[in-house]
This record gives sequence, structure tokens and C-alpha cells, in this order.
Amino acid sequence: MVSFSDDRTTQPSSTHLTRSLSASETWGFGLTTHLFWPSIATTIHLALGSAAILAWFPATLIGMLAVFQVQKLGSHWIDVAGGTPNYTTKLLKHYPGIARYVALGYFCGWVSALPTSAIVLTNLVQANLAAMHLSCPEIPLKLGFTLIAFVLAFSGTRALSILHLFFVVPTILLLLAFCFQGISWLIFSPHSPGFFPTTWSQFSFTDWAKWYFFSTYVTYGCETITAYVADSRSPKQTLKFLPISAGLMPPIFLGGTWVLTRLANEGNSDVLTNFVTAADPFWGSFTLLIVTFLISAISLLCCATVVSNCPRILYQLSLDGHLSPVFSVVSQRGVFGPALLLILIFSLFCLVWGNVDQIVAISNISWFISFMGLHLGLWLQRGKPEVLFPRLSLGILLAEVVILFVGGIAWGWQNFIIGFLFPVGILLIDRIIRHIPLAFFDKNWWIRYYYRKRTLAIVKDSIFLQVIVLIVLLCVAFITGWSFQILLNQKSVAHADAMVIVLLQVVVFVGVAIACWTSLPQIMALFEAKDAAEAALRESEANLRQQTQQLQQTLQELQQTQAQLVQTEKMSSLGQLVAGVAHEINNPVNFIYGNLNPAQEYIQDLLQLLEMYQQYYPTPVCEIQDLVEAIEIDFVKEDLPKLLCSMKIGADRIQKIVLALRNFSRMDESEVKEVNIHEGIDSTLMILQNRLKKTSDYPGITVIKEYGDLPLIECYPGLLNQVFMNIISNAIDALETIGRHQQVAEPLTIRIETKRWGSDRILIQITDNGPGMSETVKKRLFDPFFTTKPVGKGTGLGMSISYQIITEKHQGSLQCNSVFGQGAEFLIEIPLHQSKMGILSAKC
Repeated sequence: MVSFSDDRTTQPSSTHLTRSLSASETWGFGLTTHLFWPSIATTIHLALGSAAILAWFPATLIGMLAVFQVQKLGSHWIDVAGGTPNYTTKLLKHYPGIARYVALGYFCGWVSALPTSAIVLTNLVQANLAAMHLSCPEIPLKLGFTLIAFVLAFSGTRALSILHLFFVVPTILLLLAFCFQGISWLIFSPHSPGFFPTTWSQFSFTDWAKWYFFSTYVTYGCETITAYVADSRSPKQTLKFLPISAGLMPPIFLGGTWVLTRLANEGNSDVLTNFVTAADPFWGSFTLLIVTFLISAISLLCCATVVSNCPRILYQLSLDGHLSPVFSVVSQRGVFGPALLLILIFSLFCLVWGNVDQIVAISNISWFISFMGLHLGLWLQRGKPEVLFPRLSLGILLAEVVILFVGGIAWGWQNFIIGFLFPVGILLIDRIIRHIPLAFFDKNWWIRYYYRKRTLAIVKDSIFLQVIVLIVLLCVAFITGWSFQILLNQKSVAHADAMVIVLLQVVVFVGVAIACWTSLPQIMALFEAKDAAEAALRESEANLRQQTQQLQQTLQELQQTQAQLVQTEKMSSLGQLVAGVAHEINNPVNFIYGNLNPAQEYIQDLLQLLEMYQQYYPTPVCEIQDLVEAIEIDFVKEDLPKLLCSMKIGADRIQKIVLALRNFSRMDESEVKEVNIHEGIDSTLMILQNRLKKTSDYPGITVIKEYGDLPLIECYPGLLNQVFMNIISNAIDALETIGRHQQVAEPLTIRIETKRWGSDRILIQITDNGPGMSETVKKRLFDPFFTTKPVGKGTGLGMSISYQIITEKHQGSLQCNSVFGQGAEFLIEIPLHQSKMGILSAKC
């Protein structure tokens, strides 16, 4: 026993249309308008005779253009339900009143097809029963055929779409067979009356406009499949069917019309009689059976399509704000409750009216105007990529204006005015729904209705209910079958077979409708539970993958941050060490340097005193003379001043090195300061001087400095010096690889150029003529931990930290231009002044 407890979580229901239909299920709905052709063709054939093709040809051509245009619009608005009328509202978005009116005109054209089909199917049943001298009540048949479609629609979209697809395939194949077999018979059969008529029917422009106008009820509607793009699981595949739909139009509308024109009886408006007469030469004894199947299937399929696509039109109009919000409610299974009830009311109204010709004429007014609105919108949106034929659309619109007033009025002023006001009536109903405070007109009431557990839950012990229903159905089927057997044995076999065909199709529709309210909900619930479980599993897996990726990313960021902190701490410790060493060296150096001048003066005095002794006592005692010779007093007198001068130069050099070390470390300048950028570059070069010198096995590196006239720059001096150190030392490393291992044709150089860049920035270019780098290396140059140096020679953090210092701390940019074998160029661009927001973000 399948049952659910009252705690069961129901499927959500809201204003969101789920993508539940497969592409093949939507394709079936795209063929419904083709199948409606027999009903229209018979009437036009009766009026124009052999000239009917002249009304069908231009209508078919324009209809095909409309199909390709709507396909483009559907590709542009892939999430819009309802198809053509709702695309038209998008095109006419600047004219909401007109947009709303023409969309409802399209809706009215489709709604009238349901009661019309029910009436046609009723007439078919009565015609077959009359041939067997039987009678059947008319009103219950019409009402029953109308309600079958709504029973299916209120049970969900999937069952209706599958049932529709099951019947539409054989029906369209039989209709194509009628067209192709008929054309072939006219061409090749010796019994053919001839492919062309001997005389052509005469007609006026008014007659042509009247029946062209009438034919558009079919030719303009072959884009119906676009109504299902928003709930198709493969919307692009759904739209790909439109060229097929356009390709089927000429063989059916033109080929079929020609067969009907040449083989059907003129002067008879009955669809069954005309098609039986036309198909009898090539279908023979099976004609009545096949034609009955065609007409009954077409009528049932048309009813199914109306209750499927019309709610989607109202749904999208509601979402776009053109209608009351109550029409935007849809259940998880695709049931548009409020929209279906409105369609049911209109259908019952048309059934009570009962005049098929007048219903079609009135609804066709609104239908025709809706496509005039489409062509107007295409012209107004000319230049947009989704519009294919703007100028042609304008020409068609102008022609349609003439046809509307000539052909539309030819159907009678009364019908013209009623058809023109039909959409207005729906707008008035919508206004009433908006302003009457009834719970039934409230969107939230419907949402609560679909949410309600007792409504959505499967009834416990439903097997008992299903068994009872099954027993009743078997009993009714047995009694009905037994009764028909008795009646059919006494009547015409041909009409009896035709009646069985109609009865079979109706029983299938009724059986599926009953199943939709008994066993199918349980099956659907099981599948929905399975889909929900699979969706939850997929979502859980996706969340797990996302969390794993986030953890991996977080771990990588932590590792990077840790390495950067270590590197920063190393640089900080190094800076402290350098600053401490510089400070400790600076004091004794200053002492030595400060005493060199007095020492030099004292020594000059002593040397002068010695010269005076030598002048006045030229012959010293032997001991003094021996000491003079031992210490080489003449050499000492000559070399001692040079020695003092060398000591002074050395002390001066040490002072400069100490100053460079202090300038590079900048330990006392951790905040933003105004500094001379050139001093930082020179300090870096001073520290790296020993790596630039020429040796016996190394040609040395020449540094070319081209400093521009720069003002003081606001920056973090210590950090900026670190960037210079990283870039210049990397350039030296690159130049050493070629300077120590191969002969160089030109001097190894590092060029440093600074200049103003715009009004508020400076540019520092550091270029070398080393080996350069490949595109792969260049792309990863600023990645953390990336290095091309041997193990132990580099951490892979220098350039990454430099990039962060320039971009994050200084709000600048750091770029590298390099071609393998042609050196490298680094471009550092920073602002003259750091903004307050940049300083705050750098501190954070």
C-alpha cells in the first residue's frame, strides 16, 4: 500500500514554471495548427472553388516568415513562456496598452478553437450515428468533449503532453499521406481529372481579402511550440523544430488545398463529406475509417493544445504585470488553476453560443490583430539583433491593415466589432478580479491551496479507491461494448467501423483522464520523490564539492599568507639587522672620520719638525742615523700623507654604505612618507654593487640610469625599496646566467628610467638585455611559490610580494613585458599621492 503521512513535505508551488517537458513532448504541440487545416480548408474551398489556392499561397508564405522570426525571438527570450504573444509584449514594451491588447487577441484566437473542436467532433459523431439511424443528445456530447481536455489539464502537464504526442504522430502522417498521395494520384493516375482545372473560379478583391483573412487562422499559428520553451528541459532543441514546422506548411496548406480543390465536391461545407470524397480515389474502402480518425484526432488534439498553451500565455502576461497576479500561479506539476478556470468559462460561453462560423469569424478578428501587433513591434524594434525582417514586417503590416478592414468587415460589421472588443472584455474581467476582494481571486489563496498537505498528499488506502473505480469502469465498458455490438450488427458496417474509431479515441482520452486522477498521481509522486531525492543528492554532492574547493582555496591562501608572513618577518628582521649594523658601524666610522683631519694636521707638523731637525742638525749621532736608515724615513715622509688620504677615502666610502643601508631599510619610515624615489634606487644599486663589478671570468653589468625630473613621492619607502631589490636582483641573476657561461656579443646592461606618467602618476621602467622568459613563465610570474631558480636559490615569493606591494599598498600596477631571448622589461606605475581610502585598505 502506498501512502504518505500528514507530515510529508509537499512539493513547492509558486509562480515558477519548472522545466519538466522533454523536447519531443513539446514538438507535438507544434503540429496542432497544421492539423486544424481541414476544418478551415473546407470552408474556403466551398467559397472560392479552384481559386482557393490563391488565398492560401501568400498566407502560407507570410506564415513561414513568421515562424522563422519567432524562432529568433524565442532564442533571445529563452525563459519567456506563452510564445508569440508574450514576445510581442516585449517588442511593444513602450506601449503597454497595445501590447496587452494584442497578446490577449492571440489568446482569444486560440481559446475559441476548443469549443469549435468540440462542436466539430459532436457533429462527426452525430453524422455517423445518423447514418446508422441512431440518435445521441447533442449538449452532453459537446460538454463532455470540452471537459475531457480540462480534466487532463488539471491533472498536470506531463500526461497531457505524452497523450498529445501519442496521437499527433499518426495524425500528421495520415494528413501528409493525404496530401502526397492526392498529388501523386492527380499526376499519374489515368482516372485523374487532370492536375489543373479547365476553368478558374472568379472572385473579387473583397472575396480574396475575406478568405485570406480566414486562412491566417491556420497559417499564422504554426509557431505554437514557442509557448513551451520556458518549461522545456531542452529549449534550444524545442526551437529547432520550428524550421520543420515551416517546412510542413507548403505540402499541407498548398498541396492539401490543391488535392481538395481538384477532388472534393463543390457546394458541400461538411468536412467529413469533402475529405471522404477527395480521398476515396486513392484510399478506397478505408477512406471513411481514415478520415474519421483524422477528424476526431484533430479535434481532440486541438482541445488538448488549447488547455496547454493558453494558460501559459496568461501566466507570462501576469508575470510581466499585464494581468492580475493570480494567473501567475502554477503547481509543481504544471497546473495553471486560475488560468484554466477562465478558459473553461469562455469555452462554456462559446458552447452556449453554438454558431461555429460566427465564433471563428469573431475570434479571427482578434487573432489577426495580434499578428499585426507582432509586425508593428518588429518594425519599432528594427536594428535589434533579434529582428530579422523589419522592412518586410512594415510592408506586411500595411497590407494587413487593408485586409483587416476589407476582409474583416466582409464577415459583417457586428462580428468585426465584437471581435475587436473581445480582448477588451478580458481586460475588464481582469480589472474586476483585481478589485473584488475575494479569496478565490487572490494569488496567495491558490498557493496555499497547492501547498496544503491534505490536498497534495496521496490519499491513504487509495488502492481500495482505485479497485472500486476499476470495477466500475470495467462494468461500464462491458455494458457499453455489449450494447454497441447489438446495435452495430444491425447497421452499416462502414459507419460502424468509423464510430468505433471515434469511440476508441474518446475512450483513450477518458481513460487517461481517469488515470490522471487515480493511479497516475501516485506514480508521479513516486517519480517526484525519486527526482527530489536525486536532486537533493546532486545538490549535496555539489555543496560538498564546493566546500572542498573552498577548503582547498582557504588552505592555499593560508599557506600563501604563512609564507608571506615568514618572508615579511625575514625582511623585517633583515631590515632591523641592517639598521642595527649600520647604526653600530656609523659611530666608530664617524669617530675615525672625524679624527682624520686633525691626525693629518699633526702628522704634517711632525714631518715639518723632522725636516727642520735635518736642516739644522744634518749630522746626527750614529744611533739616530742607523734608525733613520732602518725605518726609511724618506719613504715614510712620502707615503704617510697618501696613507691618510686613503683612510679618508675608505671612511667616506663606509659612511656612504652606512647611509645606503639605512636608506634601504627605512625602519624609521613604516608609514607613508614623501621620499625621493631615486635615493631608494641608488641605495639598492649600492647594496648590489659587488654583483655588478667586472671580474676575471665575468664581464660585469653596466647600469644606465635615466632619471626624470620627479617630485617627492608619497609611498612606503621600505616596501618600495624591497620591490626594487627583487626586480634588480632578478635581472642580475638572469644576466649572470649568460655572462658566466657564454660569450656575450654586447655589454650586459640594466637600464632604469623614471618619468612622469600623466598628471598624477610616475612610471619606473627597469629593463635588461638578458635571456628573457617564455610566455608560460610570464603568465605565472606573479604567482606565489613560482620560481625558475634551482632549489635553495629562491622561495618564489619575491615577485608575488612585489606585486602585492605595488597593487595593494600603493594602488598602482606592475607589469612585465618579455620575449624569450630578447630580455625583460618591468613597468612600475604608482600615483604621486596615496589616497586616504588606499592607505586605509593597505593598513587593513
